[in-house]
Amino acid sequence: MEIGPLITRAVLTVEEGDSFHDAAIWMIERGIGSAVVLKDGKPTGIITDRDALRVIARGSDIGAMTVRDCVTRGLKTVSPSLDLHEAAKVMRDKGFRHLVVVDENDQLAGVFSMRDLVVGLLQERTEVAAAQA
Repeated sequence: MEIGPLITRAVLTVEEGDSFHDAAIWMIERGIGSAVVLKDGKPTGIITDRDALRVIARGSDIGAMTVRDCVTRGLKTVSPSLDLHEAAKVMRDKGFRHLVVVDENDQLAGVFSMRDLVVGLLQERTEVAAAQA
């Protein structure tokens, strides 16, 4: 099963110059754990709820910080055609809870999250059980 049909397409995006505090508020308002950082319309990084916890734990002034100060760089992007089990392997091996999905033009297509992984695995299990019945 490819991850394309499972990805979240309504993705929160932010720019490096945006306030980190605002980005954190936007994530809370939407009930999500990440925002994709864009530069010239292309994904360059990601910020997550874990990043916010690190900033708070360090005692940093979150109100004075920008997304640029907290972004996780070295973004690993994947294709919507990536197999579900391969996506799970990447997430496990890299310790990621979110994968940024890009199309053939490196444009943001969506985010594949742990929640999407669980949905896909349950759907796959249901299909297997139905085929065996």
